Amino acid sequence: MSKINAQGYKEVIVAPLAAGREVLGLSIAICCIVLLAGMRYVQVAPEDDVAAKKSYQIQDFRLKNQAPVLYRSLLGAVDSITWTYEAAGNWPEITELETDSLPPFVGDFLPAGLRGFSWEMHQGDTWVDYYGANRGAAQDEKNGADPLENSFILRIIDLQAGKYPYPYIQDSQENRFSAQIWINNQIVDYSDGSLAERGWKWVVNGNPVSNAKVTETSGT
Repeated sequence: MSKINAQGYKEVIVAPLAAGREVLGLSIAICCIVLLAGMRYVQVAPEDDVAAKKSYQIQDFRLKNQAPVLYRSLLGAVDSITWTYEAAGNWPEITELETDSLPPFVGDFLPAGLRGFSWEMHQGDTWVDYYGANRGAAQDEKNGADPLENSFILRIIDLQAGKYPYPYIQDSQENRFSAQIWINNQIVDYSDGSLAERGWKWVVNGNPVSNAKVTETSGT
């Protein structure tokens, strides 16, 4: 429909879409948005999941409660432990780590919920495990605390010393040591043999950029 006004301009009036056509157009637009979002996820997801492609692995950002704090504390202890090993020729005992006031083996610098952890050392010819759990968690909870009811193992492997447990991560720089942190969602005893077969999860870096430089390899 059109008409010419007094100034000679032609005015065109377009009738609005019918309600049904408006709904159809809106539905198509929403479907396109959902489809594009899904395509983006499919493209991104394989990179995000590269660090947790094994059933016995868990990405670090999926840790809950105060577990991330203890995880980072164990990571921070690795250098001190390997330095001692290189200098002395043996893995440091728990008492040595306590003497050095090294968290988390000394809980003074940790949140209250992590201070009840006790630690044990288990070792082989080429590796060492530092196992920790809060055996008094139930009593701590009765006293009003919020203890972390998980078990942890910090495993450090000397890749140059011979046979070592499976699996391990060898980075592109071929470092001498490989450090692993394993978590069990319950308070359990230390496990000999395969940790994965006993319900433990290997905590891996959830950053796809970092993990692009490492590959998982069997022990020898």
